[in-house]
Amino acid sequence: MYIGRYDNKIDSKGRLSIPADFRRLLEENDPKWEPGKNAQMVIVFGDHRRNYLEVYSINDLLGVHRQIRGMDPGSKKRAALQKLFAQQVHPATFDDTGRIVLPSYLRDKVGLSDKALVVGNSQTFMIWEPEAYANDDMSNLKEEDDYDPTLDPAVYLSGDAGLM
Repeated sequence: MYIGRYDNKIDSKGRLSIPADFRRLLEENDPKWEPGKNAQMVIVFGDHRRNYLEVYSINDLLGVHRQIRGMDPGSKKRAALQKLFAQQVHPATFDDTGRIVLPSYLRDKVGLSDKALVVGNSQTFMIWEPEAYANDDMSNLKEEDDYDPTLDPAVYLSGDAGLM
């Protein structure tokens, strides 16, 4: 899984270094990858509701598309998901030094200039403009009656969650 946060520089050509652990996961989850080749991935950028870029491995993206195919073809939810995961995406590949190129339209969309914050998000990872990440108030998430923002989030895990 993708965990941790990394402050990385973006060079003048829009290249961003991806943490080595993240690169290994992307390689393992690219069905066409083999040693000596560069892994492929997809950067989901979305619309105005997303102020970050989210990177999916090829296998994880294939899983998303399997879920979408199982939905009603006339559904607005399916159409919205198809737009997000088939049209508002940018395919990417590592270079030989573990960097990806973020085209100017992606950098402009989320306000990236010379620095980016690469943040693990369990099954995916996100690329944020550092100040936007610091100021994100999670207001785009749904309200939950039993959520208390004053508590340490770990209290929401069951007593034996993941402790094996």
